[in-house]
Amino acid sequence: MGQSTPFRPAPESASHLFLVGQSKGGFWVARDLEGRSEGVFRDKKEAIRFALFEGGHPNAVMLSPNAVEPSFGMGVH
Repeated sequence: MGQSTPFRPAPESASHLFLVGQSKGGFWVARDLEGRSEGVFRDKKEAIRFALFEGGHPNAVMLSPNAVEPSFGMGVH
């Protein structure tokens, strides 16, 4: 009767929203807004790929026009 969708979003408890942006050092940072997951990458494509995979849904990425610095080493757990 209905169409099947090729992508099934993760349950709400498992989905995250990621902020992706370039750090002042030139690396790309993908950081979960809830502080659960983060990655530092050499290029934008890999940062976005990580955020989409970890986020669990196709709208998991917000690109930042401002510098995004990694949180590790800043007391954020």
